[in-house]
Amino acid sequence: MLQRLGRRMGKLTAGWHFVIPWIDSPRTYSWRYYKASTNGRLELINFKGRKLISTKTESMDFPKQDVISRDNARITLDAILNYRISDPVTMIYSTQNLPYMLSKLLQAQIRNAAGTLDVDKIVDDTTVLSGIQASLNNVTSKWGVTIEKVGVQEVDTHDLRGALAKRKTAELNNKEVIIKAKTDKQTTIVRAEGKRDELIRVAEGQSQQTVSRARGEAQAIINRANAEARSVQEIARVVSASGEDPTSYLLAVKYIDVFGKILLYQNTSVEFLPAQAAFLLTSKGLGLSTIAGNRARQ
Repeated sequence: MLQRLGRRMGKLTAGWHFVIPWIDSPRTYSWRYYKASTNGRLELINFKGRKLISTKTESMDFPKQDVISRDNARITLDAILNYRISDPVTMIYSTQNLPYMLSKLLQAQIRNAAGTLDVDKIVDDTTVLSGIQASLNNVTSKWGVTIEKVGVQEVDTHDLRGALAKRKTAELNNKEVIIKAKTDKQTTIVRAEGKRDELIRVAEGQSQQTVSRARGEAQAIINRANAEARSVQEIARVVSASGEDPTSYLLAVKYIDVFGKILLYQNTSVEFLPAQAAFLLTSKGLGLSTIAGNRARQ
């Protein structure tokens, strides 16, 4: 950032620029903040008189922070912040010690977000705290800084570790029981559906077999009736050709057939009557002897 006699002139990008010595000078800035080192200790970062401003995305690992959840549980969060200086001019003239400002702002937002969540929710899904990115951007946009990501690397629940571990184990056991029950239920359903389909197929097969048998028997009856009709027609033709009454002949044949079947029964006999006396005997058996006698006298 170039200044002329202490007044802002503009920013210098990459390339050649002409400046007036002792009149034009760059605007410098200083940062002083703490960051978490690899061995878990806090490391002081302190530099002064910087002239160049990087617009690349940078990551800052802030010290761990104790917060209180909505259910009054004390937990420690290890948060990390990715940010980028989008407007160097605004940043250098509106902020002083930007990392320290970001650290305090992040702490306040994390406390507010954790206070609205239960401890188990924070432990199970740390991404719920990522929602503070929008609220951070609302503030840092005035500084010429864009927050690209807020993440939680570690959640320390201190004395609640054992209780949360037991709860997690119980939840896993419950899920296992539920999954097994659903599997057994599905297996039972599949078996029942298979048995049902088998019964349906057997019933359909039996029904088809019965229909086929009935059709065969009906066709056999039709064939026998047709054969008998052709036989009767042929007999009637031959009898008619010989000058006889085909009806009397066919009735005689039926009588003989019926007599043959009657004689098959035990203790059964057949008596033949003269045709002239058949009417009289029949009338007497029916109680018509008086009428028959009157007719005889006449």
